Amino acid sequence: GGLRYATDLVEPPLTPVQRAKRAARFWSATVPILVAYTVAEKWLNVASYKEGEKDLLWDRLHQWGSSKLSRTMNDLKGFYVKSGQLISTRVDLFPQAYIDRLSELQDRLDPLPAEVVKAVVSTELLGGEPIETAFSSFEDKPLGSASVAQVHKATLKSGKVVAVKVMRPYIEPKLKGDVQNIIKFAKAFEDLLPLDYYLVFTEIAERMEDELDFRQEAKAMDKINDLMQRKPDGTKRFRPWLHTPRSVEGMVTKRVLVMDFLDGVTLTQIGEDAKESGQTNEALAKLIGEKLIKALTKGFGQMVLQGGLFHGDPHPGNIMVLKNGDIALLDFGQTKQLTPRLQSQLAELCVLLEEDDRNFSSIADVVAAMGVKLTPEAKRDALSACAVWMFDSLSEMPGNYTPDEFSENSPVRSIASFPQDLVMVGRAAVLIRGICAFFDIPWSVSRAWAPLARWKLHGVPMEEESEAQRRVMAWVDKVKLLGALLAGVLGRIWAGFLSLFFLRRRAEA
Repeated sequence: GGLRYATDLVEPPLTPVQRAKRAARFWSATVPILVAYTVAEKWLNVASYKEGEKDLLWDRLHQWGSSKLSRTMNDLKGFYVKSGQLISTRVDLFPQAYIDRLSELQDRLDPLPAEVVKAVVSTELLGGEPIETAFSSFEDKPLGSASVAQVHKATLKSGKVVAVKVMRPYIEPKLKGDVQNIIKFAKAFEDLLPLDYYLVFTEIAERMEDELDFRQEAKAMDKINDLMQRKPDGTKRFRPWLHTPRSVEGMVTKRVLVMDFLDGVTLTQIGEDAKESGQTNEALAKLIGEKLIKALTKGFGQMVLQGGLFHGDPHPGNIMVLKNGDIALLDFGQTKQLTPRLQSQLAELCVLLEEDDRNFSSIADVVAAMGVKLTPEAKRDALSACAVWMFDSLSEMPGNYTPDEFSENSPVRSIASFPQDLVMVGRAAVLIRGICAFFDIPWSVSRAWAPLARWKLHGVPMEEESEAQRRVMAWVDKVKLLGALLAGVLGRIWAGFLSLFFLRRRAEA
């Protein structure tokens, strides 16, 4: 009876008419945006505007388009929010107005009432027994509320503090309908879009199936947790580069997942706090940025090259800075298992990209062998340029290509199709590149992955930091962190002192 009792408080499943209305709402908002861009591009090519005027017109168009898209996605929620999250991580691909507007969509949906959540937990996990039989406390206010589920902090009878993830009732058909709309949209307008978004969204749609079964998520999450604890040679790490939660044994069903509670703040929350307070501590931001990039690069390197199973949905709402300054990864709803062949090809690519005197022809061979296909008129250089674009933002590209995806000289424009497994690895690499761009930190994913790649291909032992070195590094990090925090506090005190001083001087005058 728990769920039946709860349905008075939950939206019932969508009827076919409602689904059609939902699709119409999406199309009526997105088609005018694309049409406006097409018209603007043609008009600005023939009109005699100065560069500054053109920039102003584009800027206005970006503001209007991003506002319209963000409003629509926010109203429709569901998979549209997921797509918005994808777009907002692409600092290098979309205009800033879209990044700013769509990043606000991240992980913020109206929460389900607490009694609905408890009813789902009771029905799904406890066989209809009251929630108090398993939990000594269960917080009503969720830690986060997203398109598929929401998460609550709770304490088990044993005293263990946990996070409980609960799926929204009736979400499956709604999400599947949304996915079909976005795929149709990407297919219909593929000539206008710079990348093959049809492929990108198809891949996300396939991963979505797993996201609607928490048993799959728990299995993947625990596997990745095991992987993070071990070095390539199988010995235990002093501490993982990336922390991840583990599921609680015997407390996982299709719609409820009980796991470790990790104490920290997500990047989304950090960004919001900084916006609200209007204060940014540059030294602290740079420090967190460096730590983030190192942890994500090392962690994803392990997942992609060492284990082959990796987190397929990295966005700022899923990345957490823990209380001790370490980095954690949350939400394993979308994971991807790579074939051993693709793992070896990626390893080969990293080793080739690391060489000072690069053999672009060999790089192009590996990219082609991965299944990347070029358009008929494209030059072969586009394949190697694409590898550089994806995994090494520090380098010059061959064949005078540029990294800007909307530019005519982008290697991406020469690509006819991309294998879907590579799309997901690309998301991780591009997220890291986006964070590097945001913090203005030069970094190369392929160079950081090269030692692990050589181990993967040839068994070359890796020169990893010893336990003692990692302990010393952890202390140095803490001292730097305290220094940055102190500098921020002292800066505020000094600013306050100066303003008082000037006020007193004014009063004396």
